[in-house]
Amino acid sequence: MDKYDVGNDHYCYPNTTVLKNKLGITDEKIFEEAERKKTETSIRDIKASKPPFHLEYLQRIHGTLFSELYDWAGQIRDVNISKAGTSFCIASRIIPEIGKLFKKLEDDNYLQNLSYNDFVMKLAEYYAEFNMIHPFREGNGRVQRLFFAHLAAFNGFELDWDSISQADWIKANIDGFYVQYQPLADIFERVLKVR
Repeated sequence: MDKYDVGNDHYCYPNTTVLKNKLGITDEKIFEEAERKKTETSIRDIKASKPPFHLEYLQRIHGTLFSELYDWAGQIRDVNISKAGTSFCIASRIIPEIGKLFKKLEDDNYLQNLSYNDFVMKLAEYYAEFNMIHPFREGNGRVQRLFFAHLAAFNGFELDWDSISQADWIKANIDGFYVQYQPLADIFERVLKVR
């Protein structure tokens, strides 16, 4: 089943939930494995940059990660998506809403010069807000984790996601949707390492 509750949109092969891909794979499990392997390789080509950060920065990350898989790599989705009944930003509002969020991040000086506790909480708040936009048809989580690794690096930290279970991560992101940022902050406190 399409994890974004869409299925059978123009991104998918007809009458399937498998995303059209450059590999021509129509079997969902085989494609998931191929996608995982391709992105594990392409992630090495993504280098962190300093601000300013903006939508185009996310698009470059997405394009680099997924260009071998999707014709639409790096492009903003044009369909509405949801997950488990939670709707993400409607497609027509992605550009204005993410623009506001990047402007707010810029106004917050990309989180520089905050106390550690304030930095952790701001990371959690921004992560939840970016997560609600979900600008791409697929690959949002990977792009967002990379972007936040770049934001953390700009502030002198690394993110080590290895200690986080998928169940804890999903729960914290659901809580973030309901503006309960503490579970995400708790996770960031565990994964942040001084560089």
